[in-house]
Amino acid sequence: MTSKGKKSKKTSSGGGSKKSESGSGSLIALAVVAMIFIIPIGLCFYSAPPAEPYTTLPEDPLLSAVHAAGATICDTTNTQWNVPGATGGTTYIISTDCKAQTSSNTITVQVQAFDSVESRDAAVQTYNTMTVGRGKPVGNLFAYGQYLIYVTPPNTALMRQIQAEIQKMKTGQTSG
Repeated sequence: MTSKGKKSKKTSSGGGSKKSESGSGSLIALAVVAMIFIIPIGLCFYSAPPAEPYTTLPEDPLLSAVHAAGATICDTTNTQWNVPGATGGTTYIISTDCKAQTSSNTITVQVQAFDSVESRDAAVQTYNTMTVGRGKPVGNLFAYGQYLIYVTPPNTALMRQIQAEIQKMKTGQTSG
């Protein structure tokens, strides 16, 4: 009988090795779960574009870029984003033909001013962490001085023309 008792003890110690196997399985499961959360969060910080310098600029450069791109401002309204540090701004309806606005020749541009570089960059980080369809609208967000500029619909020819004009103005400011 004592030998059977010893065998049962060996069997129970074998059960101990099963616990260590399930323990290593638990570690693998924890590692996988951690990777599911850590990798996307890390990519958000890694893929964030470098911050645009925060300088106080008049809104006129955007308006000049619109005119230089051959477009006109069809309508303006005052807007206030519900994010910390936003101090107010303007929404513009911009088109190449205000009398015949279509989705191909019209964009909406929201320009929002911020009180500090930290609040502006925090708004950019918040926007970048959202998922399209789950709180994130479809559009393009740009930083320009103390402003965030949000354009819908994204990636249109008109938007690219205005962006090119803004780039020309920015390089003209830095070189002159």
